Amino acid sequence: MDQYKQLFIEEAKEHIDNLTRGLLIVEKDPGNIDAINVLFRSAHTLKGSSAMMGFKDIAELTHKMEDVLDGIRKSGRVSSELVNILLECVDALTCRLDKLQNGIDEEIDIASLMEKLNMFQVIEDAKPQERIEDKKDAGNDSRESEGQIYQVDVKLSSDCIFRALRACMIIDRLSEKGEVLKTFPSKEDIERDNVGHEIRILIRSNVGDIDLRKCVESICEVESVSIMQVRNAEEFTNHGRACEQREDSYKPMFDTRISQTVRIHFKHLDKLMNLVGELVINKIALLQAISSSNQEYLKRVAGSIDRLVTELQDLVTRIRMVPVSQIFDRFPRLVRDLSLKKNKKVELLMEGREIEVDRTVLDEIGEPLVHLIRNCIDHGIEPPEERIKYGKNPVGLIRLVARREGDHVLIEVEDDGAGIDPEKIKRTAVERGFLSLDEVSKMSREQLINLVFIPGFSTAKQVTETSGRGVGMDVVKTKIESLGGFVSLKTEVGKGTKVTLKLPLTVAIIKSLLVNVAGQIFAIPSSQVSEVIRIDASDIKSLGMMEVIEVRGHVIPLLRLSSLLNLNSGEAQNHHEVIVTNADNEGRCYGLVVDSVLRLQEILIKPLDSTLSCLKEFSGATILGDGQVVLVLDIPKLISKRNAERNQERLSLKACA
Repeated sequence: MDQYKQLFIEEAKEHIDNLTRGLLIVEKDPGNIDAINVLFRSAHTLKGSSAMMGFKDIAELTHKMEDVLDGIRKSGRVSSELVNILLECVDALTCRLDKLQNGIDEEIDIASLMEKLNMFQVIEDAKPQERIEDKKDAGNDSRESEGQIYQVDVKLSSDCIFRALRACMIIDRLSEKGEVLKTFPSKEDIERDNVGHEIRILIRSNVGDIDLRKCVESICEVESVSIMQVRNAEEFTNHGRACEQREDSYKPMFDTRISQTVRIHFKHLDKLMNLVGELVINKIALLQAISSSNQEYLKRVAGSIDRLVTELQDLVTRIRMVPVSQIFDRFPRLVRDLSLKKNKKVELLMEGREIEVDRTVLDEIGEPLVHLIRNCIDHGIEPPEERIKYGKNPVGLIRLVARREGDHVLIEVEDDGAGIDPEKIKRTAVERGFLSLDEVSKMSREQLINLVFIPGFSTAKQVTETSGRGVGMDVVKTKIESLGGFVSLKTEVGKGTKVTLKLPLTVAIIKSLLVNVAGQIFAIPSSQVSEVIRIDASDIKSLGMMEVIEVRGHVIPLLRLSSLLNLNSGEAQNHHEVIVTNADNEGRCYGLVVDSVLRLQEILIKPLDSTLSCLKEFSGATILGDGQVVLVLDIPKLISKRNAERNQERLSLKACA
């Protein structure tokens, strides 16, 4: 079974996600039959697959959960206390699967969970149906039941790996609808994993062929089902022999399920992306080699390679794209648990779950979004009595929205809470020694609000398990900027706060400006650039100790890239190329002076070795078509480092004075 363990874990985690989502839906809408049915099917499937894999603790717990969910389905009654216990079971199952994935086969203690489920199990008003399994366990094999005998022919999809498991699940599911008389292959063959893609089952049932078909169709990897009435078991045996002699004669009545997706390990996608990146490099080398040639044939070949590589690159990029719902769907549970802990009423509204981003980007934004949502509940949303006092709905609202904007994805986290008070930020900054009273007095409202991004800054009066240590917004800003994105914050006292994350669709192959600085070539991601302008040396003015230029009525501070990188700038020039950066959190743009802008080019970013991890101002390196290695600049970090050094210099001068 070891060869199937990873597949079992992946499928089990999908069912765990279904259970979590379904329980949160049923808690709010106990009459949602579709959600209840999904819950029941997920628990039932997880029970069958775990039993087949030999994980008895998972099977027993999900069996009990299935009984409770069946009671909910029949009675339509559910309480928050029961949902809490079921979610506790889900957490235990998640922990068990995580340990399995790490090679730790340690059973969970299900006794306390089983006891809690027994306490809250819904008692059916109607006479309960006796379970077939219990009768078999009691040795009552001579049960006589009335009903029509049906032959159920099931064909599994061609890519089904767990054929024995699926066969057991089908038989188990059908046994709830009646008495399973015979199967082909036999149950002994199924237990020995001697199963093909076709299964035939003889069942005596009162429910009818439509219900039997729906029962089987709900199981994964079932391609088709056909049902016919038979007069006796002998007729079924003859059909079974015919099927055994000529398996390809199977002709289902209709197709019920066709698999349209495949599982691909992420490391294979990474390898494919790296290969495409190398192909891009060679394409550029080929184009440069023939740029001076007059041979039309070579140019046509190069044009074809260019087109094919571009299409392949776009395809691989699309393959790596996954919907943000994979991250968003974690947050309803987080909001529910935190709001209960804080005695607040909070509703989470999600939009744009279908928006897709690169898997690498998605994996990195989970932690920042958790911090933002915690801040909404901890600092933003007021207690119900306070909201009523201010004329608000006692239930606070958090909006989590994703949308596309060109080559970027915008993710907004907005609440209708108390907002951020700049005066409170000012007092906290002075009291905790981040800035002096004179410094904060000169700051604008936006600058004061953006102090929340300073490492260690927090307005919380006491440290709790969810806030107060001043690492939340700092983590958000650092993580998003490391992906080549930006964070902006808007707030209004008494009305709420909105944090917007602007992220690139992909971080593997990106468009970059190649620039020449002091005889060396560097790459600057185009996502960090607003525009490129050419100025004369006479256009540069001095404002205090800073050089500035005026662009369309706006004063932009100038930074010489050669000085930031500690390079010898060489001879003075009469003309300069200036790269204007995107606005930062405080709405400020900077102009980066370079010797020349070479071209705009797609590059494959390679991460720096761990020995170079201290070079924070570089996000990686790339290789040009001529084999030259070029460093990729992280402009926001470079500017932040320079501003930090200037602030330190000012503090030192003030101390000396």
